[in-house]
Amino acid sequence: MWLMLASVCLSSAGCGPWPTETQTVDVTAEYLGLADQRLAVMVAADSHMLSSYPDAPLHICKTITARIANHVPGVTTTIPDQVLKFQAANPYWMNMRYGDLAKKMGVDKIVLIDLVEYQTHEPGNAHIWQGLVTANLGVIDADAPDPDNFVYYNTVSVRFPETSSVGIIDADDETIQLGMVVLFARKGGGLFYDHQIEVND
Repeated sequence: MWLMLASVCLSSAGCGPWPTETQTVDVTAEYLGLADQRLAVMVAADSHMLSSYPDAPLHICKTITARIANHVPGVTTTIPDQVLKFQAANPYWMNMRYGDLAKKMGVDKIVLIDLVEYQTHEPGNAHIWQGLVTANLGVIDADAPDPDNFVYYNTVSVRFPETSSVGIIDADDETIQLGMVVLFARKGGGLFYDHQIEVND
């Protein structure tokens, strides 16, 4: 039931008890340099986060990769499972120079996502469900004059459900992670292509 509700909420402008009028707004991409590029999405998380949510990097990698692949023209994306195999085989990959990392991955660009927050509950309250994802997104360009610095950088944060500032009681971990990861992919992926969103009047 909640998986269906999450899908309905994510496909609409809101998920509240009262109907609201919406309008369509054009959103301009902040970085268009992923088009026609070979791309890998790589996700970093600290050990504390991984102990609580071991699949968080894979969830984020899959959803962001799919979002970019479906909306950025000409981009060729590395399969997320291959990215995670590379990370497992190179546990100190985050210490590599960015230019060397892109070359070793065999790509032109990397979207590097450093997870800052990833949680399904309000802090200190195991009974209230509220998804939160915050991450720093940086783009590595192997062919940039200085490939060891980001050519684009931003911070993205989302909450799920979007319309509840205090969280919800009747939910489960799978539903909350699904909702917050899809919202994060929509917002984070949207940095890289022009699109439209619906907002409440």
